[in-house]
Amino acid sequence: MEQRKLESIENYILSFFNQKNRQRILTKEIFNSTGAFSNADLVRAFEDLEKRWRLLVRYTDEGNDWISLTSEGLKYADVSRYDDGVAPLPHPPKSSTINGRT
Repeated sequence: MEQRKLESIENYILSFFNQKNRQRILTKEIFNSTGAFSNADLVRAFEDLEKRWRLLVRYTDEGNDWISLTSEGLKYADVSRYDDGVAPLPHPPKSSTINGRT
């Protein structure tokens, strides 16, 4: 994906968190919020924000797919509301695990 487009989508995602002033959001909320980007492009941006920038964490809870800002993500998106009281820790980078496994 073109870097400029990826940055635009990432900015959209972070501004979505800012507008909602929430630490975590169902992924389907973001998918349903715009027709400007495909779901596949949004997922690529989620992955980049999670793995490269470590600003969010993706997880499943009771069958629902969530995206939650890390403490750095909260600062970057200027979100003040902590939904769970504590921001989640990002997954460790693969380079810090044995053979890429935890």
